Amino acid sequence: MRAVRREKGRSSEQWSVGASAAHKPPFEEVVERHYDGVFNLALRLFGGDREEALDLTQEVFLHAFQAYDRFRGEAQVFTWLYRITVNLWKNRIKQLQREREHRWEVLPEDIDEEDEEAEPFEWEDTRLSPERLLEQKELSQAIQKAIDELPEEQRLALVLCDLEGLSYKEIAQILGCSVEAVKSRLFRARSTLRKKLRPFLER
Repeated sequence: MRAVRREKGRSSEQWSVGASAAHKPPFEEVVERHYDGVFNLALRLFGGDREEALDLTQEVFLHAFQAYDRFRGEAQVFTWLYRITVNLWKNRIKQLQREREHRWEVLPEDIDEEDEEAEPFEWEDTRLSPERLLEQKELSQAIQKAIDELPEEQRLALVLCDLEGLSYKEIAQILGCSVEAVKSRLFRARSTLRKKLRPFLER
């Protein structure tokens, strides 16, 4: 079932596509209308990591503020903000991957596996800690894991469509691709999820 969009003001943008820049609302109003929507999207893209989502949301509105004078209404405000969110999320994911690779490179090679005095391992990602995993429902874990393992573009299409409830056209504008490409990515993403979740759904 597709999510119902509840973001305040999204369905009745005061400044519609193609409207005069003279009617552009104050940026403070843009933040008030769309903050929750941007945060929720970031939260879903980061798999529930609130700290990362909050940081990304702040960065999105900082970028949007810096570019707001150049925004001329070629798209709805929320699709413009979502596109910024997606692009910054991609950058953050690449940064996290580089940091993980660097941590593996600097690990000492002479670790004594029998050293009982060694410091306990600290889970840097609390979403993957044993305590947190035990608190989650088994199916919820499987769904999130399956989404996280999707190729980036398929994951974005799935989150924007099935969780955010956006139309194919809106998703195409955000991702900078055609509607047919959106449909193709969604088909592949949903097929992959059905295959991975079949053992849970057949119980």
